[in-house]
Amino acid sequence: MIKGKTKTGFAFELEEAVLDNMELVDALAGMQGDDPLALSAVVRMVLGPARGALYEHVRTEDGRVPVNAISQEIMDIFEALGKPGKN
Repeated sequence: MIKGKTKTGFAFELEEAVLDNMELVDALAGMQGDDPLALSAVVRMVLGPARGALYEHVRTEDGRVPVNAISQEIMDIFEALGKPGKN
């Protein structure tokens, strides 16, 4: 189990096996390329059911879940995964 926290305070727990997934690699590549919808697949594959908690974490007062906020949170999660002492 990998545990961490994003810069905004979203706490996450991931099974290490989640990261060993070629479809996740493909979706991450899509985020870097020309597939704006790849972010949704990445969030689903990385967080699974905890996706809803992330959405609530970034939800605005008017009820929206900003795409940029989700994108930043996912980048923070992957950044936290690379730091020693976060596992």
